[in-house]
Amino acid sequence: MEHPKRLGKYDIVQVLGEGAMGVVYKGHDPGIDRPVAIKTIRKALMEADAGIDLAARFRNEAKAVGRLSHPGIVAIYEYGEDEATAFIAMEYVQGRDLAQILGATPRLPEGTVIRFMQQLLDALDCAHRHGVWHRDIKPANLIVTTDGLLKVTDFGIARIESAALTQMAATIGTPGYMAPEQYMGEAIDHRVDIFAAGVLLYRMLAGRSPFAADSAEAVMYQVLNKDPEPPSQLPGPALPSSFDPIVARALAKAPQQRFASAREFRDALAERSALHAGSAADDATVVASLHLPLRRADGQPASGAASRPGSAPPSRWDAASLAPMEAALTRFMGPMARVLVREAARTATDLDALRDALCQHLPDAGDRARFITLLSGFGSAARATGGGTAGSGGAAVATGAAVEVPITPEAAEHARLVLSRELGPIAKVVLKKAMAQARSPQHLHELLAQQLDDPAQRARLLDALRRKPG
Repeated sequence: MEHPKRLGKYDIVQVLGEGAMGVVYKGHDPGIDRPVAIKTIRKALMEADAGIDLAARFRNEAKAVGRLSHPGIVAIYEYGEDEATAFIAMEYVQGRDLAQILGATPRLPEGTVIRFMQQLLDALDCAHRHGVWHRDIKPANLIVTTDGLLKVTDFGIARIESAALTQMAATIGTPGYMAPEQYMGEAIDHRVDIFAAGVLLYRMLAGRSPFAADSAEAVMYQVLNKDPEPPSQLPGPALPSSFDPIVARALAKAPQQRFASAREFRDALAERSALHAGSAADDATVVASLHLPLRRADGQPASGAASRPGSAPPSRWDAASLAPMEAALTRFMGPMARVLVREAARTATDLDALRDALCQHLPDAGDRARFITLLSGFGSAARATGGGTAGSGGAAVATGAAVEVPITPEAAEHARLVLSRELGPIAKVVLKKAMAQARSPQHLHELLAQQLDDPAQRARLLDALRRKPG
């Protein structure tokens, strides 16, 4: 299909996703110079009889989130329409959804789980206090930014407590995360989100769902009739039994037996965390690497958090040399990439070995190919750094600070012209930001290529950037 160059006041930069109902774009707000995500739906679908519920869900998302302001909730800026399309302009978040992270790392470290849950429950507490219930909390609707912050998105089926809207069926949701009262079509309240958060807690701790079955009907039967096995009794790495009562209460069949609020749920996890602080050194390492703040039970920053183990790269690699590798892997692994790169760097003796070790975390062949494409400019940049030792693959292993290579005005103008052919008017803004970070022409090319999701488009851009101007 032909994509618009503009929606409302927003310039369209690229396609982020496309389906039968509409397209999600990355856009640019020229008025205040910021990126936005633009979710669209074709008005033909909204105006058809079969699209009544779809239209209600779309408008409901704008109304639900528009009344919320919280760092853990993806902000909505505007609802608009043109001749063919209705759209919502929202905060553009760089990161990966939690489903992708769990797909690569099914069982997260205990400290990371607690901090993700605390951020989620903080966001839900804000929503619930404003009378908004999400009703579809699941990993795919939770985005983890490159700074390790968790954000809730997709309020498309949210229930607004005081809204004079036609209610959609109570059974809308995702099997395995829906509370028993949703399956039964009974009256619901904010505690359906408490149940879904309990499912998520179990999933992150155990590496599996508490209600796993081959069909949606079998999942429903388990939700209605079975209590999942306590996390501490599952096979695999041992989990503290102190999680068991928290999970059990969150997953109670009757709403009145669950935590009364997201805040109460969060406080129970915080108390458990305080009682067992420091019991797992690996958790502190992962959390520090994710840039998540380590805090005491009283909410104040923990002393010495910046010097936690694992926060600095291994001595044989400097941070500048690992940065491009981390940036490339972040596109596939989210904030876990920082941890994985530093772990692999402890044993990798050269660049090729480091790349191969990281590829093992990408089970999809297409993702591996895209990851290697992103790294195509890294080898020459690494070889240009001084103070290294040649490894078996011929790449330089950096032992000192990376050498700064000036970017001439001619090279910058060449990059702007090439990028404009791919991104249009937004190229100037993208180039300005990349120039502020780039350490060399090769690094600049890599940063610019990261703006494009399509591997063929990235390869074409890199090829054009590397040609000498003139």
